[in-house]
This record gives sequence, structure tokens and C-alpha cells, in this order.
Amino acid sequence: MQKALTAGADAVVLDLEDSVAPPDKVSARGEVARVLASIGPTGGREVHVRINRGPGGPDLDDLAAVTVPGLTGIRLPKVDSWEEIRAVAAALDVLERSAGMAPGGVLLYPSIETAAAALAAAELAAAPRVARLVFGATDFLADISAPGAVDGPATVVARGTLVLASRAAGIGAPIDAVHPALDDEEGLRRGAQFARELGFFGKSVIHPRQIAVVHQAFAPSADQLVEARRVLAHVEAHGEGATTLDGKMIDAAVVARARRLVAMAEGPDA
Repeated sequence: MQKALTAGADAVVLDLEDSVAPPDKVSARGEVARVLASIGPTGGREVHVRINRGPGGPDLDDLAAVTVPGLTGIRLPKVDSWEEIRAVAAALDVLERSAGMAPGGVLLYPSIETAAAALAAAELAAAPRVARLVFGATDFLADISAPGAVDGPATVVARGTLVLASRAAGIGAPIDAVHPALDDEEGLRRGAQFARELGFFGKSVIHPRQIAVVHQAFAPSADQLVEARRVLAHVEAHGEGATTLDGKMIDAAVVARARRLVAMAEGPDA
């Protein structure tokens, strides 16, 4: 966990779910809580915890243990209903007050890992505290009994659905699934570029050496930034409204895209 916190990721996810064996769940919960407490409320990092899921939905004991200053997000695995997100949000209202944390400071990141969840993406994206949806490709492929790679054609419709649902709900663009092969840098790069072209915000990684590849894939190119800044300078000089630059139409959509590109280059929260 300490290594992850200094690896240079935009957000660190401390995992209580798949990476912890069942006999170790309770002790792992305590270790994560201690790490979060050591960070404190001014750690300056995005630190999330992926909690477990029991028969009745998200594990609220996990949630209670890790809702301490230093926590900024909760990853909810295998979400399938708006109601369970609402239950977690309601629990956080109480837990934040008990921990002396700012109300509403802990945001939720539901993981879409089934066909049912993908079809309910618009509803899930509109649930309380949801910041972004997260795609879980491996479990999704298993759920629909599809062979092939995590970035293969069987995932395209689900990925596109997450992008559209997120935009319609007014939340951040979704986060793409991990690339499980650590030694496949080219595959990781292709998958990250594919996700960006679909409209994803970023991509989860499982090892620090994957971070630089993903950052590069999602960052605007130098040429794109030059063009975006030219567009913004043109608008500043000539005012808002449809105009032209080098014979190309500059309308509100083009200006908005230019602003997003510049914001992406200037910080991870854009």
C-alpha cells in the first residue's frame, strides 16, 4: 500500500475484495484503515478503497472501518441496483459525521461488471455521490459468456453505454478496466488508446509500471494542445460565437473540447 501511494497514480485504490483471501478480510480491513489514518485529511492524494460485496450488497462493515480522514472514494464491486448505491450513500452521511469529515466528501465509483449493470448504467450514474462509473471487463465477459480479450469487440457496446450514461447524468467520464497482462506493454497501450477514443477518462492499472503507459495514452498530444490553445486564444480575441480559424468552423462544441484538452494537460481532475 505504501508503494502504491508513492507510485505517481492519479488515484490509489486499496483493495479489500479480490486481492484478499477470505480468512484475511477482517485483518486487511484494519490495515487499510491504519494506512488511511496515517495519510490524514491533508494528504493531497486521491485514495479509494474497494470494499467487499456480501449476499445483501456492499459490505457496510468494510465501509464503516475505512471511512476515516484520508479516504476520498469508495469502489463498489459488482453493483447491480440504484438502491444499493443509495444505501451506501446514506451510510456515508452518518459515518462522515462520526469521523469528523466534510459532508459528501467521499465519492462513489460503482463497478459495472454484468450485462444487467451495463443496461442499468443510466440509473446507476444518477445515484447519490456517484463520481464516475468503472468498467470491469473480465467479469463482464464471464457474465455474457464471451471469449476474447478484455479490449475485444464483445465489450464495445457496454463501454459505449457507460460513456453515454455518464454524460447524460452529468458525472465524470468512466474509468476503463485493467489490462491484466503485466508484460504486454503494447497491448496495454492499445487498450488505453481504444478506451480514450470511446470517451473514457482513464484506466485502472494493477502495477506501477503500467502508469506511465496509461498516462501517455490519455494525455493530449503536443499537436492537439497547440491547436486547442490556438482555438482558445482566437475565441478570447474575437469573442464567443461561431467563427472560423484557418478555414475551419469554431463553434461552442469546438471551444468546449479545446478547454477540456487544456484542462486535461494541466491536472488529473479535469
